[in-house]
Amino acid sequence: RSRPEALAAISALDASCVVVCIVAYGWESFAIYRALSRVPVRYCIEMTNFIPGVGAVGNARSLLARIGQTSLRKLPGVFFRRVPFQIWGIRPATMMLAGGLQSIQKVFRRHWPWNHETKILWAHTLDYDLYLSERDRPVSTDAKTGVFLDEYLPFHPDYDHWGLSPFSSAEAYYPALRRFFDFLEHEHGVRIVIAAHPHSRYEDHPDYFDGRPVVKEKTMELVRKSGFVIAHSSTALKFAVLFQKPVLFVTTDSLQQSQRMAHSIQKAAVWLGKTPINVDAPLDLNWEKELAVDLEAYARYREAYIKTAGSPEKPAWQIFADHLKTVEA
Repeated sequence: RSRPEALAAISALDASCVVVCIVAYGWESFAIYRALSRVPVRYCIEMTNFIPGVGAVGNARSLLARIGQTSLRKLPGVFFRRVPFQIWGIRPATMMLAGGLQSIQKVFRRHWPWNHETKILWAHTLDYDLYLSERDRPVSTDAKTGVFLDEYLPFHPDYDHWGLSPFSSAEAYYPALRRFFDFLEHEHGVRIVIAAHPHSRYEDHPDYFDGRPVVKEKTMELVRKSGFVIAHSSTALKFAVLFQKPVLFVTTDSLQQSQRMAHSIQKAAVWLGKTPINVDAPLDLNWEKELAVDLEAYARYREAYIKTAGSPEKPAWQIFADHLKTVEA
């Protein structure tokens, strides 16, 4: 319930314990990693859930540029990541649970606590566990249903954590989406369903989607049954890739004004062989092209961000448990 309680619990652990740390390594979590380094436990960092573009804009800027664009509250983190973890008294992780190949590249770029003795356990994004449980079950798909992967962009609770302002206001964002959905429904005879973000609270807002179904906590099911997907750069894009659904990437004038968001949308689209559609601009879609799936691009995305070829077809934590059993045998 509190940092002192967490640190006290960690300090009581002994060599029989193994800790899985799903907290990202950084200034805010320094106390956790320092406490883990002071006790004789083995610990594993979980590095499975990455998407294109996230963090790349910040990494590309110089230190002075980043300082100039960072809030005072976030300045310690800018310096913290520039210092090797050993200087802070952090012990390298014993194990790393990895997803696609890009999950490891993220570790290399951001100076996470690992070294050549850290055992890499190739697993997959945790969403793949859901895919494993569903992929062989029969399903009826509807080619005329499109699913929008909502990111709750005007209200996402992580803005406070990131020290950012919302990427768009609700007044600019939702009308642009509605106009695009209206266009698709009228011009192409389709039906749009909203896969609401898990942290969303649309029941507390006006009807931003103009009566369209808003469904929470059933994103994989909606994507699997759909004919196509509409997205920005959601982590749920993995389901579209796994079920080989065509994706229409959308942006708005206000989202394009955010370097971070514009970059993420562009990178995600490029990975799947697409070009983002600015729904605030006049619409003239090549519908056949938008519904095409580049299977080679999808395979590259899967390898980079979901699951490497040859990693076990098992739930991620079963892969982790199997490794522990082997080590203890």
